[in-house]
This record gives sequence, structure tokens and C-alpha cells, in this order.
Amino acid sequence: MKLNNRCQPFSRMLQGVKKQGFYPYFRPIHRSWGTEVEVGGQRLVMIGSNDYLGLSHDPRVLEAAEQAMHRWGTGPGGSRFLCGNLGILETLEERLAALVGKKKAIVHVTGFSANLGAIAALLTSRDIILCDQENHASILEGCRSSRARVISFPHNDVNAAKQKLTAVRNSNHNGCVLLTTEGVFSMSGDLSPLPELVELKKIHPEMLIYLDDAHGLGVMGRNGRGTADHFGMNGQVDFIMGTFSKALASIGGFIAADDEAVLDYLRHHSKPLIFSAALPASNAGAVLACLDILEREPERLARLWEITRRVSAGYQEIGLVIGNSKAPIVPIYIGSEDLAFQFAQDLFENGIFALPAIFPAVPKGQALIRTAFMSTHEDRQINYVLEVLERLARKHRVRAIDFMDRDQSVAKDDQNLTADYSSYMEMSRDSALT
Repeated sequence: MKLNNRCQPFSRMLQGVKKQGFYPYFRPIHRSWGTEVEVGGQRLVMIGSNDYLGLSHDPRVLEAAEQAMHRWGTGPGGSRFLCGNLGILETLEERLAALVGKKKAIVHVTGFSANLGAIAALLTSRDIILCDQENHASILEGCRSSRARVISFPHNDVNAAKQKLTAVRNSNHNGCVLLTTEGVFSMSGDLSPLPELVELKKIHPEMLIYLDDAHGLGVMGRNGRGTADHFGMNGQVDFIMGTFSKALASIGGFIAADDEAVLDYLRHHSKPLIFSAALPASNAGAVLACLDILEREPERLARLWEITRRVSAGYQEIGLVIGNSKAPIVPIYIGSEDLAFQFAQDLFENGIFALPAIFPAVPKGQALIRTAFMSTHEDRQINYVLEVLERLARKHRVRAIDFMDRDQSVAKDDQNLTADYSSYMEMSRDSALT
């Protein structure tokens, strides 16, 4: 089959969605003020960003990034393995390890490459990975690249994980067993049941736990130390991965652990680390400034949680279905992918930037509008968002009471705009899971 023939069905489906005016992705943002953005000449309240602490526009962070750039240049000139191991990166590693309570850390150029590089380098075809079904795509790609046997378990279902781990132990498997989960799940805002997962080590004492804390770092725990700190489990979690593109207002990622021999191995075998140019100094400088602010200004994190509580209460008062989020991510469950696209477009036309999440980012039939707030949002902005959501929730009938009244037969027969997209993407996710 020609490559063009393989891609044409998806392209035709995409053009159809665009013609109907519902395509919400890849919108160019012409200017950003953090809590507000400009798109196509329209100014919108941003409630879809991961900049949880609102630090990406903080003057101190901007100044630190500029100073680092002037000292080390705009780019590193090579990979860390060769000539790009800037001193600021090693300083950052020391700070990150201390933040999450581990001995050492290794910085990668993105969070995705950190997961991909670590899992692929450390696991082999002799090993087994227990994987939460809602883990991020970067974890799945790491699992796939490792060639380990991947055993998935239903989202946050500790009993299911326990059963599968028991089966592994009874099979006299002699390779490594790695359990992967997220601290805060990026779409639902669910917290990992980390204490219960750690208890599974009683069944298999040599099992390793790998925690992707991309959305927990800077938000959960004491002064934003993360989800493991929130539960008091730093010592029981073997690997903690974090990113800089959320609360730390930059880009990049890291892996932290106590086993220095394993990290030495990883530093010399992670392909994304060795074969990618190093993180620019300006990005590292921005992260270091964010870490300083986290330590000095606990009120910033307190404000974020104050806003989160207020928004959650407001959504519930409107009657929206928001699940059981324990993070600044507050999803609005819509169900139908068509309806999620329409709802997002209506939000946009009313001056609010928030995007729909559809399969495979969320389970089939559970499309949602992913909203996330920053500590820098003002009360007037939150008031406006709640006013618009109340009006649109009634218009689109997405309140809890509407779901109870909805005719299930209509939903079953619905031919939605994104069905082809979902089917197309399903193959890539399922191939990484067993």
C-alpha cells in the first residue's frame, strides 16, 4: 500500500470536521498573558493550560532564563553525552533529587523522552511491566520500545493489579517486574492509589514502582514536592519521573532514584538522552527560578488550591459531572465526542479556551472538556467562566440531570464526527497493551 493511500482516509475525515467548524486543535496562539491568550484577534480566558502556578510569565523566571541564555548561549551545541553537558544541568539535577527525596536525578530534554528513554533502557524482553490502562502515551511508548511483556490493569484498580502480580509470581518469572502509574492522571485529575500499590510489594518484594508525576510535581505534597511526598511514600517508590512543562513553567523532564548504579546505567543507555541535544540553559534556568519561588512562596500553592476548590464547587452547583478529581485538573464529562467538540467550540466563541479530550486520551464514550486552573487566575475570570458554563451546560444538556434523561438509543445510533479518528488511533494504543 502506498503511504498516501494509508493516510488519505484520516485526512478526508479531518477535512470534514474542519469544514463543519468543530475542529479545536492546533489553534495558533498569537500572544499569551498566562491566564488569557489571543487567538485570531480574540482574547480568551485560558482554562486549559498546565501552567498551574502561573510562573511562565513571572518576571523572576523570565530574568533567570535570560541570564542563563547569555551565559551558555541559545543552544547546547550537542548532546549531554558529548559537548552539551552544561553545568547548570547538573545543578538542576541536584535540586530536583532533593525536591523529590531521591539521591540522584537525570535531566532529559522532554518529559516524553524521559519516560521513553528510562523504560526502554532499563527493561528487556525478559521483564514484565504492569501498566495502568490510563497511563500516558510516553509510558506506553517506553513499554513498547523495551520489548518487555506488558500486562495492563484497569485504571486505579489495585485488586486487579494484585491478581495479575500474583499470577506473575506463581509463574516463577525470574525477570524484573515494574509497576507503572501516574501520580496525578492528566485527563481525570485522579490520584494514584499509591499506598495500596506500594503494599503489593509484600506479594513481590522485588517489584519496582515507577511513578510518572508530571502533573503532581509542583502541585502535590509539601511545597509541591509531588505525589509520593503527599502520601509519605518517597522511600517506597523506586523511580520518580517529573516534567518542567507543567508547574515549573519550562520544558524538559527527569528521572530520580536512589539506586545510583541504575542511574549510571541509564545515563549511558537512554537513547533520547544520548542522541538528542541537551536541554537549553534558558529552560534549566527557568526551572531553577521556579524551584526558588516554590520554596519561598507557599501562598502561591495555597491560592491554587483555593481556586480549585471554588471551581469544583461551582461546577457541582451548575450540575456538571466532574468525577472525583483531587488536583487542579477539573474535567467536565460530556460523553459524546460530537457534543464535546461542539461544547468546546461554543466555549471558544464565548471567550474561553478549553479543549475536548477524546479517545485514546480518555476511554471510549467518556469524552470530556479538560479544564485546569492557575494560581494567577483572578476572581473576575473565574466568575466569567462559571457564568458561561452554566448557560452552555443548559444549552447542550450536559448536566447530571440531563444524562439521566438522555435517550440511550439515540446515543447508541449516533454517527459522530470523530468516530473514524477514534478507530484510527485505537490501533496505536492497543498494540502497546495486552
